Amino acid sequence: MAAVRAGRLALELVAHDNEATYLANNERQLAVERLLIRFGEALKGIPNQTLTVIDSKIRWTGPKGFRDIASHWYEEGLDHRLIWHALMNDLRPMLDSLQSWLDAPDNTSHA
Repeated sequence: MAAVRAGRLALELVAHDNEATYLANNERQLAVERLLIRFGEALKGIPNQTLTVIDSKIRWTGPKGFRDIASHWYEEGLDHRLIWHALMNDLRPMLDSLQSWLDAPDNTSHA
């Protein structure tokens, strides 16, 4: 649930942006970084085997790796063009898969 909340909030923050406006807004970039750190950390609490069951086509290691890089302030590793691309292309399918899994009747104990 924590991953879904953090990811959805990140998408809400950039809902009215395009790449140029996102890249021009340092405060929004920092807020999104923080939310993606929370997203990656929450994913670390889900066993890899479970993530594979949730959606085997998704590369769940990406957000977990981002969490490590961003939370340890390896700033030279943060490329906000790549972050924008991940927000626009990768995050929503992850959130949809997680939400579908959480909504499944046999997974109510994980919500």
